[in-house]
Amino acid sequence: MNVETKRAIPNDHYTVVELTDVQKMPRRKGVGKVKAHLTSIYREFIRKGVLQLKLDGTELSFQEPKVLYTQRYDDPKGEKVLWKKDIDLSFEDEGLSIRGFIGIRETGSTAEAGVALFRRGRVIEGSFDNGFRPEQIFGSPNSFRYQRIFGELHLKGFDVSFTKKGIMWDDNLDTILSCLKHDISTKAFPLLQQADNYRPRATEKDYKATSKALEQTAYDLQSKASAAIESVLRQPPIAPQPDAPLPPTDKSLHKEFTVQLNDVNWEVSLELSYDPSVKDMIEVGDHLVKNPKNIKSVRQVGVRLSLTHDFMREFVGVENAKIEPVLRIAAALGLAEVIAKQSGAKTQGEVRRNFNELITKLSNPL
Repeated sequence: MNVETKRAIPNDHYTVVELTDVQKMPRRKGVGKVKAHLTSIYREFIRKGVLQLKLDGTELSFQEPKVLYTQRYDDPKGEKVLWKKDIDLSFEDEGLSIRGFIGIRETGSTAEAGVALFRRGRVIEGSFDNGFRPEQIFGSPNSFRYQRIFGELHLKGFDVSFTKKGIMWDDNLDTILSCLKHDISTKAFPLLQQADNYRPRATEKDYKATSKALEQTAYDLQSKASAAIESVLRQPPIAPQPDAPLPPTDKSLHKEFTVQLNDVNWEVSLELSYDPSVKDMIEVGDHLVKNPKNIKSVRQVGVRLSLTHDFMREFVGVENAKIEPVLRIAAALGLAEVIAKQSGAKTQGEVRRNFNELITKLSNPL
């Protein structure tokens, strides 16, 4: 067959897609998502200027995410680093290659993080808010890296599904992910570790945006605090209690560690309870035990945080990132109580009892 080639005006080449008889036309946010997906899918063609993409007559462009530029998490006073790693992997036996980059977003986004997978210049998987996020690289959805890692990988030698919406990995995915993970978690450039440990400093605008939490908390206290405080005041004073361990429960997670204070070993146990029968949000138990193999006494301290308490279920849930700060506060409160008792305080347990009473009543309608 003879093929005749002729020059043509570039503007004469285009594709028009018209939607007719649509049951529910996208509006506002829906139109925004359509634009975001289209620009994400065809970003490489837009960058190179080979494609001009318009929607309702408006030309679209791809918004490039800003890459994190800051010091290493383990060297906060060192030089700043651009957290973007070029990727160049070849699997000659399989005839496969992967080129591109993996980076850390300057601003975390659960929706927009993730890797875009390209084939022949077009995104096959991972457009906009549907990024390719294998657990081996990104961890669980509540991890910090899940919200910050992003990238673009151009694949050669890979087949796609018949709908061209997915990559046919065959048996190569685990090997590829292992190589990729090793490439971005070296001592010289610990990108995964940086994503896990980096904590951005809030701006003045960020701080001012917390006014919503302030207003809501003040409103709840105004409507509930009077009755809650009155109920607490009716409680009789706590008499000095003998040292006693925490009530046992099988539905909990434990982590023990030892610290030495003034030649006394403190064996501290932090506990996360998911036993619905545990009524208090924070419990503290402590008792002295003599180690027969050691003259020194051992002080055992247990601090329990209930994950099934109404406050925890409403505001925290089971996300590690939310549980950790509350657990730290609970641990500090528990240890402070033990220290107060060791210093001679008689009714230090009243503070925790009143706290548990107030936080329970303020978490529910009265």
